[in-house]
Amino acid sequence: MKKVKLSEIALAAGVSRSTVSLALRGSPLIAKSTAEKVREAASELGYVYNRTAAALRNRRTHTIGLIEANFKNPFFAAMSESVEREIERVGKALLFVDSAESLERQQKAIQLMLEHGVDGILLCPVRHTTKENLEILKKAGVPFVLFSRYIPGFDADYVGGANVEGAYQAVCRMIQLGHKRIVFVGGEPYTSSWLDRVGGFRRAMVEAGIELPSPWYFCSEVSAAGGSSRVEEVLEVRPMPTAALCYSDTVAFGFMMGLERRGIFPGRDFAVVGFDDLPESRLWRPPLATLACPPTRVGSMAIQMLLERLDGDNTPPRRVEIQSILIERDSLSIGNIGKS
Repeated sequence: MKKVKLSEIALAAGVSRSTVSLALRGSPLIAKSTAEKVREAASELGYVYNRTAAALRNRRTHTIGLIEANFKNPFFAAMSESVEREIERVGKALLFVDSAESLERQQKAIQLMLEHGVDGILLCPVRHTTKENLEILKKAGVPFVLFSRYIPGFDADYVGGANVEGAYQAVCRMIQLGHKRIVFVGGEPYTSSWLDRVGGFRRAMVEAGIELPSPWYFCSEVSAAGGSSRVEEVLEVRPMPTAALCYSDTVAFGFMMGLERRGIFPGRDFAVVGFDDLPESRLWRPPLATLACPPTRVGSMAIQMLLERLDGDNTPPRRVEIQSILIERDSLSIGNIGKS
């Protein structure tokens, strides 16, 4: 008797081969109506489900899925390296996808990894991700850990920096140094990290009784080009700001270059603080003051949490925030406050 192929069932049912595979395994990812259509097509073609083969397939693949929001961001690139080192250390393989801030690419990546049977997934959600977008992970029953960004109202393991407290700490220090006209530069208001950082910024200003500039935040892509593109707008604020907390070190690099092109020198005429403490921050001129939340530590803790889940830890979801420490360097200065 000729062995019926999954591709033949897919053609008869009008679905993809991967849908057939998931439906025959009873996956909760497939709608009941679709699963029933697949089973009927399989029955008509004389397909016999091989449970022994399925049992072999359902064993662990020793593969971990990693879905980054934007690999061009140096923070994510450094974090990925630490994850890869730890995965190699424990003898597992890595399946990596860069979703490039695309919700569509993220959802396809999740589906791909589930179809390939990864043991667990590390995910940094792209902007505009909702809890409904990630319900597929819970339905699939595959352990997963969110990192760097969380989804409000979505109960899941999470590892990231203490963004609220970090921003609050930086702005309090600026105020202590005499700055009162401070702005927030960079990032886009669609992620938890941006909302938390501007939240910490605003809290410090309000508690100090300092009126927020108008406008007081300037969104941009997370890149040096993004930071540079907002300099003109910042300098148009009246009275002119004397300090900026930037969403990331890369944004701060661009912002400082933009200031210098206009004859304003960071650390002397204008204070600048970044986020992440990338290796380049200490080599910049002037060296960049920044909030240190090493991406390697985020990656190490995230993969460790996932490995614990794979080892059978079934405690309620955990939220781990890594303290951000303000590293004071030359870009943060009393400078010429009040003289501009």
